[in-house]
Amino acid sequence: MKALKSHSLLSRVQYSAVEGGIDEITNMYPTGGTPDLLIIEHDASMDELDRLAEVSGSNTQLIVISRDNDISRYRQLLDQGGADYLFTPITPELLLGAISRTFARSENRQVGTLLTVFSCGRGSGGSTIAQNTAALLAQLPDKRAMLLDFDMYTGTATLNFDLNPVRGLRELLRDPKSITPKEISKLTHERSVDLQILCSAPTLEAEVSLSSDHFVDIIDQARTLVDYVVIDMPTGWSLLHSKLLAMSERALLVTMTDLGSYQTLRNVETMAGKLRQSLPPADVILNRWTPASEKLLSAQIFAETAQNGRLVKVGDFGQSAIAAAENVKLVAELEPNHATLGELKSFLSDLAGARTPDVKERGSPLLTRLLRRGRK
Repeated sequence: MKALKSHSLLSRVQYSAVEGGIDEITNMYPTGGTPDLLIIEHDASMDELDRLAEVSGSNTQLIVISRDNDISRYRQLLDQGGADYLFTPITPELLLGAISRTFARSENRQVGTLLTVFSCGRGSGGSTIAQNTAALLAQLPDKRAMLLDFDMYTGTATLNFDLNPVRGLRELLRDPKSITPKEISKLTHERSVDLQILCSAPTLEAEVSLSSDHFVDIIDQARTLVDYVVIDMPTGWSLLHSKLLAMSERALLVTMTDLGSYQTLRNVETMAGKLRQSLPPADVILNRWTPASEKLLSAQIFAETAQNGRLVKVGDFGQSAIAAAENVKLVAELEPNHATLGELKSFLSDLAGARTPDVKERGSPLLTRLLRRGRK
């Protein structure tokens, strides 16, 4: 905090540091009147945060710093209405990013729905599904979508959309202070009036900072610009994968009808069951499904693994994929009513047209009300 005191964004901020944790806060503010932001170093049970509900004001935001790099604690904090969770060691830049994110969320009125596409195994076609999903969402009446290609090394957005970005996602990650809605708008490519794409030319350069917090910053700002943000995640697993699985309104797990993909799907579903207890269950996209593949591994097996999430079958595009590539288009752009996209299109229409069922939130209702982040 001392290192940030002279920063232009915090030049008018008043702050103080005290010892004692939650006990000291309740003693300092016995009748309320807490500041706009509380930053607490807290390694004990997250349930102890309930005690803050007795003194916290309705506009108070909460950031927790812990030595425990545990995604389940991050998920629990979000469920209880907290703003952000950081683990040590903390740098001034990380702390500034967390503060900026916290107040950006609370002040932004428009918050687009986040759909993150996870590939269950290499070759499952997650990028194809993510790109066609973004295109189909953009075709819905009065809806705008943005595709973020987070595969920094082998992403296919530049190839499939015939893009040659000079500046893009990589430049934002190199300069996190530039992550603003205005800068994101400048770096996105307008595929159509209602579809924007933010990506970078694939490269094996290793100098790019892959801090998960910076990716989340980009997502938070992008959600203020469109109705739907679709994330194409790279194959594999990282802290960023866990964070997005825990925070995305919809998680789409793309798999194929083979044992390798099925095993990965089961592992991701197990984690989703732990991280998404207050969110809709993850949905399963069974990609390149055909009657022949049904004989090898039944779709019913994948439906049962979905754990109450929806199973969506997407067929093999066949010659349509070749025709689309020749026209530098996606199948969803060239033939939006293609039979193989029927279930995906229906799923996305239902998602856009129906209200999300109310889900009972975990933790103290009072804490949730008092420390609400303003999430939509």
